[in-house]
Amino acid sequence: MRSSAIALVFLLVGCGSETTSLPTIVPAPTSSSASPLPELQPRLDAVGVLLTACIPRLRGEPVDRMDNCAHLMPDVTGVVDEAGKQAAKLPPAGRSAIDQVRKALADIAPCEPWFAAGGVSADGQLDARCDKAWEELYQSYNALRNAA
Repeated sequence: MRSSAIALVFLLVGCGSETTSLPTIVPAPTSSSASPLPELQPRLDAVGVLLTACIPRLRGEPVDRMDNCAHLMPDVTGVVDEAGKQAAKLPPAGRSAIDQVRKALADIAPCEPWFAAGGVSADGQLDARCDKAWEELYQSYNALRNAA
């Protein structure tokens, strides 16, 4: 009985640590009043939350067409386009991040079937290319969010 209780503790600790290891896109430690794009902050934050929420989908769980993750790329594109219209208000890092997000969106576009399948395929090269494109999108969006 004691050994099964210890095994359960290790199992629970292991499961718990996986959940907390997920990266999240969070605002930089500044107030929104200091933001160069305060009116865009709610959308930037919402898409950041969506990007973070969709990470588990890339662990093999297919994305249902009704799932918000299926609409992720248009949501990212929309908020980045809006930030691009106001790029003059951003610091140089923010303007650079807009370009990086747009490049990442172009790189990940051929990966939409891969993403819809849960981030896995029988093609190791495709998996590596799309995983890299996803990571670049995530990192560049985080940089944009923090600059704006």
